[in-house]
Amino acid sequence: MNASLIGQLLVSGACGSFVLLLTSLGLVIIMGYMKVVNLAHTEMLMLGAFMCYYLYMVLHIPFVLTLILSYIISFIFGMIMERLIICHFYGKMAETLLATYAISMIIKQLVLILCGKSYKKVDYPITKVLYFGPIYIESYKLILCGISILALVGTLLFINKTTMGRKIRATTQNRTMTECLGIDTKKVDTITFSHGMGLAGLAGAAIAPLSTVTYALGESWLTNTFMNVVMGGVSSLFGTVCSSVIIQEAISLISGFSNSVMAQIIVLLVVIVIVRVKPEGLFTPKGRR
Repeated sequence: MNASLIGQLLVSGACGSFVLLLTSLGLVIIMGYMKVVNLAHTEMLMLGAFMCYYLYMVLHIPFVLTLILSYIISFIFGMIMERLIICHFYGKMAETLLATYAISMIIKQLVLILCGKSYKKVDYPITKVLYFGPIYIESYKLILCGISILALVGTLLFINKTTMGRKIRATTQNRTMTECLGIDTKKVDTITFSHGMGLAGLAGAAIAPLSTVTYALGESWLTNTFMNVVMGGVSSLFGTVCSSVIIQEAISLISGFSNSVMAQIIVLLVVIVIVRVKPEGLFTPKGRR
């Protein structure tokens, strides 16, 4: 394997890590700050991809506006879902798993009924390819990196610099004391869950041009997103960033020596060992009381 091929694999892995980070952000928000294992997360990615197809390809809405609308629609969907269903299962792990799994199945079957089994393709908003010597990068993947960074920075600012963000952190650290201070923790839960679902919808819309849009799209992201969040630490955004880079660079490099299936298997086994040795992930999460 020559140096140029290794360089190409590293660049591809770096771009892939931003994509994985973007698809995992909503999950780490809901799992980390709410302790809710949301099995409907990847189906929200799928819905985001369909929103991108219909808004961008059918209605010809500008791509940037499509991303914004996908976040807003997903946020509203998350708000309804949390108020009607999820709010009744906080602190009940088994019931939450069953509820979110049922929701994911309902979403998938509804999309299958309404949209059918046919594959849909979303065009790249920009098709230019950049060359740096023997190494090339698709322009849209650089845009995806920018979207991922903006989503991460926006979430960090929201969590750390806003009044609602301070309420979210307070609820995470000590729910009882937060309620004693007169903070409406139910509203905090709704906003937290809705933001996580909004990020999932945004991610689905952003990755739509890279994937074939179909009702089964969520299945292809299920393992990697959960593996990424668990490895990084379920409430650590920084940990999720680090694990995204580690996982995707490892998959990219191993794929160069073998194939993508073997790379996925090897990385999954390594992650299992890491989680066995360090169950809290690479970065220790804060517990919710």
